[in-house]
Amino acid sequence: MRPKLDEELIYKAALPFFAKYGYKKTTLEDVASALDMSNTNLYSYFRSKRELYQCCVDYAVDQWQEYVRQQTSPIEEPKAKLVMAWRSAVGYIVGNEQMMALLKNDPTIFPMFPNVDPIEEYNDWAVQYVKEILEEGIEKGVFRSNINIDIAATMLFGWYKYLIVSAVEMEELDPALIEETISTLGVILFDGLLLVSEEDV
Repeated sequence: MRPKLDEELIYKAALPFFAKYGYKKTTLEDVASALDMSNTNLYSYFRSKRELYQCCVDYAVDQWQEYVRQQTSPIEEPKAKLVMAWRSAVGYIVGNEQMMALLKNDPTIFPMFPNVDPIEEYNDWAVQYVKEILEEGIEKGVFRSNINIDIAATMLFGWYKYLIVSAVEMEELDPALIEETISTLGVILFDGLLLVSEEDV
């Protein structure tokens, strides 16, 4: 009897097909062939192509968020941690052709204004993570304490989402423009738009 495969191996075999051909054009035969198994064996892991696809998307997004966690966790300064969360999230997409192709082929994975959020669990985690950074900043006296943390975290996640969607929708990736966008958002967030005169200080 053939031993069961680690499901992560199946995700890694299937993701290149979904990224290159999209959900509709990828077949279970493609994935089974890459794993040197039959379709019947593949069905013993997943009930349908849709289930396999969703599991692959979940796996890819989880890897993405794990990268952001790794990049931000060593940073103690809340402002720098917040900026790194944006920069690492966008940087992962820009530097990962497979993830970029997956998002381009299926905009419903990470839509700007979803009616139904296919990765709600992961987006909820992202909002909560931003909230934790804000709370840490308030405790350290870096951020204002007179703000609604829940609203602020949701708004900042909206900016984060804008950065990701903008990068995915570029016909040709422009790293300089992406970096300038992140820097501009940082200026608006931390310094504001209004000039402060000496009389105002």
